[in-house]
Amino acid sequence: MSLGVKKNEVKQITEALKKLTKTSDELLDEVADINLQFTVKKIPKLTNKTIKIKLPHGLHKKNTEVCLFVKDVDKKSREHELTSDHFKDLLKSKGVSCISEIIPLKSLKLEYKPYEAKRNLSQNFDLYLADSRIVRLLPSLLGKSFYGRKRQPVQVNLEAKDLKKEITNAVNNTRCIITGRGPVSMVRVAHFDLKTTHIVENIMSALEQLVSAIPGGAVNIRNVYLKTKDSMALPLYVSMGSNEEVNLPATKKTKKELVVDEITTVEDGKVEITPTGFVTVVKEGQTSSKMTFKRRRTGKKRPKSQKKKMKLNKAKKT
Repeated sequence: MSLGVKKNEVKQITEALKKLTKTSDELLDEVADINLQFTVKKIPKLTNKTIKIKLPHGLHKKNTEVCLFVKDVDKKSREHELTSDHFKDLLKSKGVSCISEIIPLKSLKLEYKPYEAKRNLSQNFDLYLADSRIVRLLPSLLGKSFYGRKRQPVQVNLEAKDLKKEITNAVNNTRCIITGRGPVSMVRVAHFDLKTTHIVENIMSALEQLVSAIPGGAVNIRNVYLKTKDSMALPLYVSMGSNEEVNLPATKKTKKELVVDEITTVEDGKVEITPTGFVTVVKEGQTSSKMTFKRRRTGKKRPKSQKKKMKLNKAKKT
């Protein structure tokens, strides 16, 4: 089921939006991005679900600044320049030229630990990519400055056979994040450096993919607007239907995976943090079942086994 939005309607709204932003674009010497803003009738029970959207015409612009977070080449060394040079050479050999800066994991841990440094980093680039091998470690390192502002990095496979295609797809396509905390979402679908026909094709393609991916489908969409960052929102679609006609699919509880990181106090060791808060030190070639411990909160009662031991010790003394 589609929304029934016609190409000629999208074209009219696009041209109207272009007139609204033309003056500000000339003053700022910038090319404005075009966003689809939509509202759902019923909020899906999801947490930061990412909908990947493939566009017929790429979003990359000449002045787009792209940052890439990568895995450390040498985990033991504190120097991260070796890793940066390694990936610069790799990207160059594969014909990838759209990456503005490479930040190794070690550099991220050491140089961007303060909140202010993270916040500045989140504002320095237009797009962030991340090596798929370290992407699970990034939420704790980047924090709310990225994930609270929907600036989380896009996962890329740096071991892909066609690395240029892998990076190009990540840079040119887009993604919509459904937070599950409110009815409104927004996704970048085009920019005014593209021809009007290409902008329309991108919008139509994005609408079709969003409708098929959003829980509840087309019936769950209340309205869709077209806007730039600073412009007013121009209506593209409005539904007069009620919330009662929306049937959301049942959500399945997914088991949270362990977060694994390195630990410097144990040689060749790693730390696993489970969803329940247990911290496990795992050496190479060892299982973690016998090495699990948990930090006990202050004021918490001692277990019965510990109380029995204390009573036996007192009895022996007397």
